[in-house]
Amino acid sequence: MSQKNILLILSHAPYGDAYAKEALDIALTAAAFGLPVSLLLTQDAPYLLLKSQQPQQIQQKNFANICSALPMYDIENIYIEARAAQTKRITLDQLVVPATFVNQADIALMIRDHDVVLRF
Repeated sequence: MSQKNILLILSHAPYGDAYAKEALDIALTAAAFGLPVSLLLTQDAPYLLLKSQQPQQIQQKNFANICSALPMYDIENIYIEARAAQTKRITLDQLVVPATFVNQADIALMIRDHDVVLRF
């Protein structure tokens, strides 16, 4: 039986609801079981990877710490929608893990090429 590769599409900001935490939990759990996981961050989700998060001010845990562990789980396919990054003025050097900017055509191919696509 072949392994299913998973694409998690995150579009919500990291704080304010549980979407980001749930997506990261699924990503880490799937990867722990040896499934190939890719992350695509769109809309407000690229904030999840910023080094400069200060969630203590709103009494939340820092998601940057969780995200920095993604490579230890072999989650290295991390993509950010280029338009969202440009709008939010996010650059690659601001991130806690390496990521790749992708355009709409790249995203369409990613969705097509993954067996399981989950959106948060």
